[in-house]
Amino acid sequence: MNLTVSYADALLYAQGRLKMLGSGELKPFCETHQLTYTNIVNLKNGKLKREEPRLVQRVLSSLGLSAQQLHFPLTGQTTWFVLPDAEALASFQAQLHFLTVPKA
Repeated sequence: MNLTVSYADALLYAQGRLKMLGSGELKPFCETHQLTYTNIVNLKNGKLKREEPRLVQRVLSSLGLSAQQLHFPLTGQTTWFVLPDAEALASFQAQLHFLTVPKA
């Protein structure tokens, strides 16, 4: 359990990383990773109509971050992502901090 990140944090991370792509790079990114452009734009802009854990997982993977889905508690609908090791978790947390802390 200490290698998990919440759906909300994974979503913020994915949105932040997608926003870092340069002008005109989103469509080629989608084509390269076989992602639906409209879904990725909606994810990037926070306009998904419901939670999309599989889409977030695919984006994380496309960004080089291997993560497995975990539903916890088992009877609940809450999605978590398990990262492969402590190094991946530390990198995720540092990048998420960079992406979400307001810049002065």
